[in-house]
Amino acid sequence: MSFRVGEVVRSGNATARVKNYYPETGLLVLMNIQGTISSGTTVVGDDSGASKTFTSFIINNDYDLNYEPTNWDDTTDFITLDDGEFVALDQHFDGTESQDYQSTYVVTL
Repeated sequence: MSFRVGEVVRSGNATARVKNYYPETGLLVLMNIQGTISSGTTVVGDDSGASKTFTSFIINNDYDLNYEPTNWDDTTDFITLDDGEFVALDQHFDGTESQDYQSTYVVTL
């Protein structure tokens, strides 16, 4: 099981959204953190059911400054060209919140 980009993760009353997840290294990048998440905290994804216990946890902007997300390299897996417009394929909308791409998370090309 793997965390989904955009899904809500929870630990007690604390919540956050997954900004990115690298299963090969275990790096889980969170955004919109509400409440306290720290070393030793276990978070569980609402949609995926994936869980992770943080051995270390820091809040800073190093990720945004030093990592280049690669998830857009595979755009052909989830968009198609239709009369000059990019259209998301229906198979990627499975009814779960993280896959229901609200306007907050929509990318216009």
